[in-house]
Amino acid sequence: MIQSPVYSVVVMLVVAVALSARADPVASVPPVADHALVAATLEPAVVRIEGDTMVYRGNLSPASTVSWQRAVEGVPPGRLARIVIASGGGDTVEGRRLGRWVRQTNLIVEVDTICFSSCADYIFPAGRARRIQDGAIVGWHGNERSLEVQAARAGLSLKAYFLRRFGSEIADAPPEMRQGLGVDAFVDQRLAEMQSRIAEERAFFADLSLDDHFTVCGVGDALERRPDYRRQQGWGFALAEMARLGLTDTIYLGAGAYDQTPRFRDMLLPLTAQQCLDLMPTR
Repeated sequence: MIQSPVYSVVVMLVVAVALSARADPVASVPPVADHALVAATLEPAVVRIEGDTMVYRGNLSPASTVSWQRAVEGVPPGRLARIVIASGGGDTVEGRRLGRWVRQTNLIVEVDTICFSSCADYIFPAGRARRIQDGAIVGWHGNERSLEVQAARAGLSLKAYFLRRFGSEIADAPPEMRQGLGVDAFVDQRLAEMQSRIAEERAFFADLSLDDHFTVCGVGDALERRPDYRRQQGWGFALAEMARLGLTDTIYLGAGAYDQTPRFRDMLLPLTAQQCLDLMPTR
């Protein structure tokens, strides 16, 4: 995202992420001197077929979708058994597109290095089974309905919450940034788009027979209020806690406890299933 000196970061976030079509940039992965993590942010993703495995490294985006669809052209049905993925996340719509294909193709999902954000939201849970390689992590930091959850916690409608958080910044933005619309009309239009994506996401998780709690429970300042928070990028779960949230048949392929690995502790705040559920607003 290119910053303009005229617009605040919040406005750019509103327009480019929360209000536009698709959330969650790959920049979610922190800038670290780790070549494996850098490979997880390639745009478009590098995708290849190796025997019964599709190897996917990089962002989730329309261009990356073209890459993986080209890679699987002509592959006979039933040949592929797993996807090995390293992805920092990206486009939520394209994440669900790949997730549906993973489910339809009945693949095992094996995480290499990192599966974060949209990858963790939509690819990881879509597998018929899940594997996490030695030192790799699966981490969450929100989904399509993140603002909806925060609004419910505040006891506000989505529009009222949105205007409370971003209304003044949107009002100060020039008309062309609002597509010539007034603040109310602009927000109504964008929120209608958001609600459409939320409905599509809800259908996605229904097809997986899963609640989406594990993808959204820690959004907002929910993590920052915890005494063990150390500016981690998101949250994660031990294997047993994943199983309690419906992510069964998940195996760690490394030595020791998955949630005690250095990368997990550095990047993710561990939550139990019950802590996650307790953070969810009552409907």
